[in-house]
Amino acid sequence: MVKVIVAMDLSDVPIVDSETEIYTVLSKNNKKWANDHKGVGIQFIKMPAYIKVGDKVVNTFVQKALKIKDNYNDMLRFVYFSHLVSYYISQRKFDLVVFENQYLCEKVLMQFNNSERYQDQVEIL
Repeated sequence: MVKVIVAMDLSDVPIVDSETEIYTVLSKNNKKWANDHKGVGIQFIKMPAYIKVGDKVVNTFVQKALKIKDNYNDMLRFVYFSHLVSYYISQRKFDLVVFENQYLCEKVLMQFNNSERYQDQVEIL
């Protein structure tokens, strides 16, 4: 069974076998997790500088001007990551797609016809 795990943060990902692929954000914590789990196929997605700068601007605006905390942190990072992962999983066939949370699941499956392709093959961590 070929499965893929889609998670922006690998800290809650259980131990996986060598047939599992993981798509995640390139970060210090995720690289540490990868070093502790050698043999797992991990695809890191690096955030471009314009996404990082854009997120700082949006986060500041949302927190200072709109007075909203936590709900909208790093929105551009989330959208960029989910779009790339949507494309990547649309290019291959997996038996099971496991997502970090429901929100990420919905965002990834709504693109590139993934909801039909993986209709009964989805789990949430």
